[in-house]
Amino acid sequence: MNNSPINGNGTDQGGLTIFTDPQTGGRCVQFNAGQVIYQPDTAAQNVYYINRGQVRLYLVAGDGSSRLIEILGPGQWLGVAAVAGQATCQARAVAVTDATLTQVGIDQFRAALLRRPEQLLELSRQLAGRLLAANEEAARLVFEDCNQRLLRTLVRFSRSAASAPCEGGVVLRITHDQLAQAIGVARETVSLALTQLRQQNLLKTGRNQLVFNPEALARLAEQTPYRQQSGRREAIQHLA
Repeated sequence: MNNSPINGNGTDQGGLTIFTDPQTGGRCVQFNAGQVIYQPDTAAQNVYYINRGQVRLYLVAGDGSSRLIEILGPGQWLGVAAVAGQATCQARAVAVTDATLTQVGIDQFRAALLRRPEQLLELSRQLAGRLLAANEEAARLVFEDCNQRLLRTLVRFSRSAASAPCEGGVVLRITHDQLAQAIGVARETVSLALTQLRQQNLLKTGRNQLVFNPEALARLAEQTPYRQQSGRREAIQHLA
């Protein structure tokens, strides 16, 4: 997390210092690359703050298939199901690299928030940002085709812990399978769309990595059926 309030993908940025407050009672835990932090059926008893490393969150279907929903890095937190009072975590969290996290029991976390109301307000602001991002994501599933969703997902992940600056843009370390999970389409569809972007010199591909200019893809994403549909919906609502 940097110091900006909410980044482009709706994840939290700064403001929550409660995790690093010794009075909160968190403990440092280490995870190896590839290690699962929690599963969907794990009891939702803790929240986690990422001090070092990268963590990815997946929604898991009944048949075992999964969808990548978030890529988190240092300064970000996970464990929203515990905050929401759910019995289980309802998602899979995996350390992609060696990671150091601060683990805080949910009861300790709530008690700390009561002692620091300004942090409770910050948490509410961050959760509201996540809700807005989720609503926007759901709308895009209806109004945008897979190519437009791919563009926006690449731009969103370009601001995540999986990307790093490079000459002419960023390098995003992600597989075609993971992109397909994030967008909700077949891997072959993603591969074809990436090939088209590469042929337009908008993207370069490598082994499990993509190189592109996020600003160029963001401009292309603005030329979307979604924006046209949004305009029509607003006009209809205005007439109503």
